[in-house]
Amino acid sequence: MTTLALDRLTLRYASTSAAPAVGADQAPPAVDDVTLEVASGEFMVLVGPSGCGKTTTLRLIAGLLSPTDGDIRVDGVSVVADPPERRGAALVAQEHSLFPFRTVGENVAYGLTIRKVAKRERAERVAEALASVRLVGFEDRWPAELSGGQRQRVALARALVIQPRLLLLDEPLSSLDNDLRVELQGMLGDLHRSSGLTTVMVTHDQREAMALADTVAVMVDGSLRQSGPPETVAAAPADEQVARLFGAVS
Repeated sequence: MTTLALDRLTLRYASTSAAPAVGADQAPPAVDDVTLEVASGEFMVLVGPSGCGKTTTLRLIAGLLSPTDGDIRVDGVSVVADPPERRGAALVAQEHSLFPFRTVGENVAYGLTIRKVAKRERAERVAEALASVRLVGFEDRWPAELSGGQRQRVALARALVIQPRLLLLDEPLSSLDNDLRVELQGMLGDLHRSSGLTTVMVTHDQREAMALADTVAVMVDGSLRQSGPPETVAAAPADEQVARLFGAVS
């Protein structure tokens, strides 16, 4: 299994204001000195208000952004200089971004196709991935024929089929109605328990974090304010801002 460590991870964007130009090292940090460890097989949830840096942190882990400072280690080895395809991470975004003119099976197989995996193995792994998200028999359907929840499950299967070391989920349930959110939340929990895959998920929904997380990491204004078991964070918030987010959650 896989461990993940963030060591003083920082990202500053260059200033775009009309004020005198400043260097990137002087701009306010989008992610500010975040140190965090995710154990092997753990389901970690980054939670916080919009704009707090949680999605930016996820994109730094995935390699879609480069930090200004700090390190990212997978199984104790720095990956901060590695491109996304060498990090062994699969990212499922809020928008599923399926190819509309490819079938479900072709969408799920895409990552295997570009990796030149043999056709027979591709078919086996696609079938396994679809079974894991409860879409057996959907291989020949088109994305337009699916519900929003089904399309998000296809996106999840597309991530799982490449057998990643890390699964990264960026608000995967936020665009769904309440009934679908509850259904997929249960499926994500079942999938994690059966796979043991090290997972980092971003959400602004505290109840979602409570339901899914082994550990929550609360971010405010780019910084990590508190991390720990969700029940502990809810019962003993570290400061007023964490209390506003978690103190009223039961």
